[in-house]
Amino acid sequence: MIAMQQTLRKPGFGERLKQLAYLLKHTFTIVGRDPGIVRPWIRMTIYGLVLTCLFFGAITAFVVGATGTGLLLLLASILLFIYRYFFDTRQELRQAWLVSEALKGEKHSAAEAGARVGQLAWTARKIALIDMLVAWLMSMSRSSGKVGFLVRLIMKGLEEVWDLVNNYLLPSAAVDGYGIRDGVSRMGTLKDNVPETLAGVFGIDIAARAVGSIMAPVYFVLFVGALAVGLWVGDAVPAFYAGDARELLNNVEAGFLPEEMHFSWLPLLVAIWLGKLGGVVLDRLTNSVKVIYFSIFYMRITHAEDIVPEIRGELDAYLRMEAEDPAPVAEPSAR
Repeated sequence: MIAMQQTLRKPGFGERLKQLAYLLKHTFTIVGRDPGIVRPWIRMTIYGLVLTCLFFGAITAFVVGATGTGLLLLLASILLFIYRYFFDTRQELRQAWLVSEALKGEKHSAAEAGARVGQLAWTARKIALIDMLVAWLMSMSRSSGKVGFLVRLIMKGLEEVWDLVNNYLLPSAAVDGYGIRDGVSRMGTLKDNVPETLAGVFGIDIAARAVGSIMAPVYFVLFVGALAVGLWVGDAVPAFYAGDARELLNNVEAGFLPEEMHFSWLPLLVAIWLGKLGGVVLDRLTNSVKVIYFSIFYMRITHAEDIVPEIRGELDAYLRMEAEDPAPVAEPSAR
């Protein structure tokens, strides 16, 4: 684990945003050879949007007194939340395979991609289960006040190591059919076969936490706007009425607030919902870009001879996140 952590190069905030901007600009130009590569992202995004709407629908139902409907929506959102790990893993494997085939000059249908992932069903389940376990451990470490600094540091390292490993497990499974054990054991060999011009790319932490950084000011604007609209709505919607604004501020001296100024938290709920929807879209987009990027990188390391010759130089520039295209360089396969 320590060796893998040392492999991971963590960029600063400014570099993360530049990485994300570059990748969003150039990724779908690279993969434009097969527009079907975008479909898994669309599916994951729709799934995330539906999950978010079900959860906020449950909250709304509880507030207005529709307890039965709220329980059903909450149960549905919990089930979808758990299954999301398996659904997303299958879509990511589809995307990784479609990318690898596009680099060979091949195009495939959604049914063919689904059939390929069907052959990897057990590997997909294991990746999803590990992903779920790591997410649960991280959630526990963040929410528990009894967890010490050292434990949090170890858990953070585990999360980063798994993110790096997962980046290579997906294409190794989708392209070559390797399971988790074989995929992990080959990572050392993969690193040894990275072309010198791409050596700094192997452990790069693509756009790490960039989504949260981008959404933070959006959430702030939505929050401020929701407070203003909440004061304007006041007690017009009784189910969401929070009380007198001065009382909510513990009767502090607030000359800018007139007497009998009421506050409704409905706009705040709507603002959080809208912010979450935007976060889902951006998060799924960023994740798909990572899958595409590392699938290209995996193919460049292990199947360079299978890549259409005329795009090899372009791919190298893309992997290094450079504006200029270098001359094509053929590297031997690490298979």
